[in-house]
Amino acid sequence: MPSKNAKLQALLGRSLRIAVMLLMVLVVVALILWLMGGLRTKIPPGSVASPAAAPAPPLTAAVRRLTLPRTMSAVGSIRAIHPVTIASRIVGRVIWTNFEVGAALQKGQVIVRLDDRNLKAQLAQAQAAVRLARAELHQARINQRRDKTLLATGDVTRASMDLADTGVATAQAGLARALAAGQSAKTVLAYATIHSPVNGIVRQKMISVGDTVLPGTPLARIYDPHRMQLAAVVQESLADRLHPGERVRLHLEGLQVLLQARVRQIVPRVQSQSRTFIVKAAAVFPAGIWPGMYGTLLVPVGAEHPLVIPAAAITHVGQLALVYVLAGNRVVRQVVQPGRHIGPWREILSGLRLGQRVVMPPGSAPTLPEAHP
Repeated sequence: MPSKNAKLQALLGRSLRIAVMLLMVLVVVALILWLMGGLRTKIPPGSVASPAAAPAPPLTAAVRRLTLPRTMSAVGSIRAIHPVTIASRIVGRVIWTNFEVGAALQKGQVIVRLDDRNLKAQLAQAQAAVRLARAELHQARINQRRDKTLLATGDVTRASMDLADTGVATAQAGLARALAAGQSAKTVLAYATIHSPVNGIVRQKMISVGDTVLPGTPLARIYDPHRMQLAAVVQESLADRLHPGERVRLHLEGLQVLLQARVRQIVPRVQSQSRTFIVKAAAVFPAGIWPGMYGTLLVPVGAEHPLVIPAAAITHVGQLALVYVLAGNRVVRQVVQPGRHIGPWREILSGLRLGQRVVMPPGSAPTLPEAHP
């Protein structure tokens, strides 16, 4: 039994020595591979970073002047060229309406109905009167023919024949009067159904179901959105610069829209206190414009030449507006006083001179034709 344990221990010792030797061999092989670079990440050919290139010259843009039309502003409001007020022609009670404020109406569309029961009764009476007048005329002509035959035989007098002729004439007049009364009743009945006279938009609804209206009572006010104008108050000093048919521009501040317009009318009357007059300019207005909205009439009064630079060249540090100006081989920081925005440009009121070059931020060159290295 002891001999078997000794053999087992000898076997385990030999196996342990073999394992240690194998581990040492693996460590040596790994060390050799590491020294030869086999375990390092290899850089593909052509991907070695090149030495840092010299910095590119800054992008610059020239300080320049723009030629712009100089204008004076005249504030006004949008109005319909031909506003339409729909009114009742008869006395009646409103029993039905078919519109609301802002609704689009078509010419001929029924918008209001009045109670017409009394009018229908009057039309029926007029039609009955026409039938009666026809019957009376028919009888008068029979009497006329009979008296004419009897007059030939001497059975009636001439006076009786004259009466028969007068009866026919009277019956004819009565029929004409009845026909006219019937036509009048039919026309008045038609007034109980009120139609829109034009295509337009409802600006104001002034009645409701149940209201009693009189002749001339306004029911609604509508306007044509395709026929509107700006009525502006213009200073008297600009009177000689505007003429009917002249092209002008309109600015709608609410929508930030600039429109081309034509002077349609100049009201030949000057306000004595304000020394102003009214100029009406028509234009094709975009959707969303309502009568009463404000706009500005831009009256041309010559040209101006503002000094400008690209707006992207200006940076702000607190309350200061700064630009970087190229001065020889150096870049100098300069404080400027900017003015209004003019498209991609910004007006410069002070701080720069014409011809100087300002440094542009990276990435702005494609949108600025004046910028170059």
